[in-house]
Amino acid sequence: MLIKLLASAFFLILPALSFAQTAERSVTIEADATVKSVDPDTRLIVLQNAETGEEETILAGPEVVNFDQIEEGDTVKAVYTLGIAASMAFPGEVDSMVELEGRASEGSTPGVAAGTMVTLILTFVSFDEASSVATVTDSSGTEQMIEVETEVGREFVEQLSAGDRVALSFTEGLAVGIVEE
Repeated sequence: MLIKLLASAFFLILPALSFAQTAERSVTIEADATVKSVDPDTRLIVLQNAETGEEETILAGPEVVNFDQIEEGDTVKAVYTLGIAASMAFPGEVDSMVELEGRASEGSTPGVAAGTMVTLILTFVSFDEASSVATVTDSSGTEQMIEVETEVGREFVEQLSAGDRVALSFTEGLAVGIVEE
């Protein structure tokens, strides 16, 4: 099911493309908040969104090092990025997943970051112009039929030949930390 959803997403990004060897699309969302209170016994932190004024209580787990440095009035910045990229697959390229995470070192300003990139290799089978349906197979050989809804998407698919391999990569990352003033 995940592969079917991800394969469908490939054809959803096609409106951003003219036919090219690589297509990328991403969005980054940033949010700032102010620490309203910190409870060292429960490790609960109340944050107030700088834009909306809404408050949120979060639990700072043991992975939050330097917890004792977080103080009322601190500014917290969160940056979230979501991206998708489609390109012709390299010979021998296979499905993959990479996960990264990091956190502040002892004594530095509190912060944490995490990211994931999943790459699926899809093989183009055919495109039915009358129904605007593309057929692809995933690495397990499972065939997927995907409706291509946009003109740009149809132009892209019409340029592919049976057997062409497409690498579809999804990237997600989040970084949160105290902003030093």
